[in-house]
Amino acid sequence: MSATSDTTPPVALPTTRQVIVGGLIAVAVAAVALVFFVLPAEAGIDLTGFGEKTGLTGLAGEASGVNVYLQRGLKRKNTLFPLAQDAKPDAKTLRATLAPLGIAVPAKLQTDHWSYTLQPYDNIEMKYLLQQGQPMVFAWHASAPVHVDMHSVPDKGGNPATESFVITDAASQTAVYVAPFTGIHGWFWQNQSLEPVTVDIEATGGFTGAVTFDPAGEHPRALAPRT
Repeated sequence: MSATSDTTPPVALPTTRQVIVGGLIAVAVAAVALVFFVLPAEAGIDLTGFGEKTGLTGLAGEASGVNVYLQRGLKRKNTLFPLAQDAKPDAKTLRATLAPLGIAVPAKLQTDHWSYTLQPYDNIEMKYLLQQGQPMVFAWHASAPVHVDMHSVPDKGGNPATESFVITDAASQTAVYVAPFTGIHGWFWQNQSLEPVTVDIEATGGFTGAVTFDPAGEHPRALAPRT
């Protein structure tokens, strides 16, 4: 009987060096997330000053365990109006939502579309510039659930006066928002998984610009109107 041989090429296993390097990279990424985001937001520990600059410090709440930012934001009336997930973030939806409440919508509105891929344990913060009373409608979707904090920082009062409106783990959010004060208004998204997650947002409203925050600081972001 003739001998048979398996012609299937062997699967290349990672070398010890690759395993070690990959492990070190994962540890480094997790350490950055811990120092810049998790400790300020969840424990009130701000080793770099980044948490204070972005308004994350204090999200851990007071000794009582109450999140003071969320407690403050939830007292607002006529600010956040949740919509069905499939609602279109366009001018028609914005006006239809606010008309029964007597809230004015500007004749001229901006549109924006933005997408960002969060690497494992990565974080990003994106906010729109809105004057007091200016509305917007938005819909963001993530390819997997992320930790999200929708909050706003007023120009007058700064980070200590931050107000949060939603803090949860979710894969989407669709709503109409009316700025209770002039400042920056938006979201902190955190990927708490080992796989990349893409966040995609569309918005229509009275915003005049946008900014992002990462460990390097604040960055102006040009609006990308939908075509």
